[in-house]
Amino acid sequence: MKKVILMMISALLIVSPAALGLAGESGDHVCFRVLDTNRDGVVTLPEFEAHYGQNEEAFSAADANQDGHLTHAEYHASLGHGSPS
Repeated sequence: MKKVILMMISALLIVSPAALGLAGESGDHVCFRVLDTNRDGVVTLPEFEAHYGQNEEAFSAADANQDGHLTHAEYHASLGHGSPS
């Protein structure tokens, strides 16, 4: 139990500064902005896999128009993390 609590605290310490820094930047939700590491408004397969591991199938399923980029709307529509702004 102690190990689980320490892991949760560690995860919060890693994610919180990024989330706090990104929350007010735009209408995008923080989870999308964390994935969009180069801040170009779309998530590429390498950006997606940096957080979700090698999962080209999930990326392809989320990429509705199959252009190789996830927009904010595609990401949220497919993965269900909140609703698009």
